[in-house]
Amino acid sequence: MSMLYPHHLLKMKEASEAKGSTIWTTDGHKILDGCSGAIACSIGHGNEYVASEMAKQTAALSFSYRTQFRNSPCEKLAARLTMRLGYASAFFVNSGSEAVEAAVRTAQQYWQAKGESAKLLILSRKLSYHGSTGASLALSGHWTRRRSVIGLPTRPTLPTPYCYRSAFPESPQDYGYRCAKALETEIGELGASNVAAFLLEPITGASGAAIVPPPGYLEEVAAICNRNDVLLIVDEVLTGLGRAGYWLAQELGNVKADIVCVGKGLNAGYWPISGILLNAEITSVISDVPGGYNYGHTHSGHPVGAAVANAVLDLLEGECLVERTLQSGKIIRDQLTDLTKDNPFIGEVRGSGHFWGLELVRDRDTRETFTPTVNASGRFVNDALEKGLLLYPSAGFAAQHHGDAIIFAPPLNISPSDFAQMIEILSKTIKDYRPENNDTPR
Repeated sequence: MSMLYPHHLLKMKEASEAKGSTIWTTDGHKILDGCSGAIACSIGHGNEYVASEMAKQTAALSFSYRTQFRNSPCEKLAARLTMRLGYASAFFVNSGSEAVEAAVRTAQQYWQAKGESAKLLILSRKLSYHGSTGASLALSGHWTRRRSVIGLPTRPTLPTPYCYRSAFPESPQDYGYRCAKALETEIGELGASNVAAFLLEPITGASGAAIVPPPGYLEEVAAICNRNDVLLIVDEVLTGLGRAGYWLAQELGNVKADIVCVGKGLNAGYWPISGILLNAEITSVISDVPGGYNYGHTHSGHPVGAAVANAVLDLLEGECLVERTLQSGKIIRDQLTDLTKDNPFIGEVRGSGHFWGLELVRDRDTRETFTPTVNASGRFVNDALEKGLLLYPSAGFAAQHHGDAIIFAPPLNISPSDFAQMIEILSKTIKDYRPENNDTPR
């Protein structure tokens, strides 16, 4: 086998065609995409309008290099995003990992340009995943993704407010406030003059399966960053542009970060394009740096990628998908809550919009986790796949690298009939789910 896969012994089916919320395999199976691929395909598969715009741009201008030419699709995309989301400038790269790398480099370059060259440290949270490249992985706390990489330069230290597993008898608001104050303590210990930025996901993504912060947490974090002269970077690669029912999930806390990373919702799985959005202050300072903005790759600001992103925006805006997702998300919440209310293995249903997590537990009353050897989330995903539903597993987010959850994240424009079929299969999977009890209790 010449192609390298993540699990070389795993006998994956081969996808041959996809349309809307359905994927067909070469052996004739029909699978409903209940997780939008890697929580990316927000407008479904095989959209003819996006494909047409991609083809037209490829024929007109398939490539231009950022230091040699400007290109119209990128100019248009930057103008649309900054106007829609309230930022001053945008820069485009190719993946969520690259967007986080760009955000980190931009934050550091900003402080250097202001004469504060000691402000280099980037703080992040223990329960997080920001990407697979050097800095993005170093800033990610998710053990299962970090464990195979030796010598990462930093380790996230700050808590993520994870109310379901809070160890103290306190209100969600008090818990969130305590987690936020840990940031201020850390800044104080390190010295604000050494800290460039704090990086977080507004809703914890693949590493925690849609953990929504308690009320007040995001606001307090933003206030702490502001009074300590620390930039706030929000990683919206997964949640941004509609997935959580908002254009940006930071709206949950009515905050506006200094730098925002976007990705999956920008490209909807059709082309590898991502980006960062910068506020006016950073844009102004960076623009005045001798030599200009010092970051980029060969394919940064790719015209075909930008054309695809513009087409995705056309659909998000034209079909009011973001606003519709917030409303349909309430229906999903109610359906999932009803499906799981009597199941002993589902501990919590959490999420927003079309991004939901079902946490799997060994004991619902004590919230005891399965040990990793059980592979509880993997088994659930396999059970659902055999029934014709694709779901996304999440594991390793609780204490001692335990914790299992399932992510349900259908496309934003899913048809009522496809959604009904997904819920039917999910219901059967939940009812039939019987993880083996061969693990040793903690």
